[in-house]
Amino acid sequence: MMKTDFGEAPFYLPISRALSHIIAEEPEVIFIGDVDTIIGELRLLDDQPWQDLDSVELLPKDVHGDKKLLDLMYTTDQPAVKPRKIKLQLQFSDPSIELRMLWRELVRFLNLSIGQKVCQEFGTYFTDESVKDSANSTTVVSIFLVNSHILPATKIEEIAASVKHTLETITMPEVLQRFANYLSLASYSANPHAAPDEDRLLREFGAILGSAGWKKIASVENLTKVLQATRITVKDSATKQIKTI
Repeated sequence: MMKTDFGEAPFYLPISRALSHIIAEEPEVIFIGDVDTIIGELRLLDDQPWQDLDSVELLPKDVHGDKKLLDLMYTTDQPAVKPRKIKLQLQFSDPSIELRMLWRELVRFLNLSIGQKVCQEFGTYFTDESVKDSANSTTVVSIFLVNSHILPATKIEEIAASVKHTLETITMPEVLQRFANYLSLASYSANPHAAPDEDRLLREFGAILGSAGWKKIASVENLTKVLQATRITVKDSATKQIKTI
């Protein structure tokens, strides 16, 4: 329940995206009393200078909440409107489980960047990621929620174009080379926290690649091969449109 006119002013866009993100995440309707006051508080916060953490003793110093703002924005006991879902699906088919596991690690890296960009550009909320592996293919599905009542309807073509642009940006040869180096140097004894998560791989594939396995399979040639064989689709639950990248 909100009365405001976002108009076309540039400074409203990040606020409308943030509200869409918050409301898509919330299971209850959010009441917003005076948007102008909230925007004013955000501007005051934005105007505060950055601080060097080396010189900071404690932040925040004042732990008391602002009662005025709490009265202006809070959740209600009314169920939220069912948000619009954007489904991003990446699929790779190959009989080699080693290549499918290599692809999965690459997709984890890709999804971090793609997901962050989709959230920033379209005011979505990332809610879930699922993986399904079979004898010949692996599918990764990411679900994003967006509140279309707050954020104007975004065309599926715009989201697909953003995904494609981000993908092209982060799969340059030099980036793939760094990723191959990272996997080749993975060590479960020297630095287990930096290595691929063996528990997750066991859950998803029923198998584990050790350091010797990553060193054998991780190369720019193999990364390029699995990337070129990746099928990417974006689906909009509201319009039922599907866009293949």
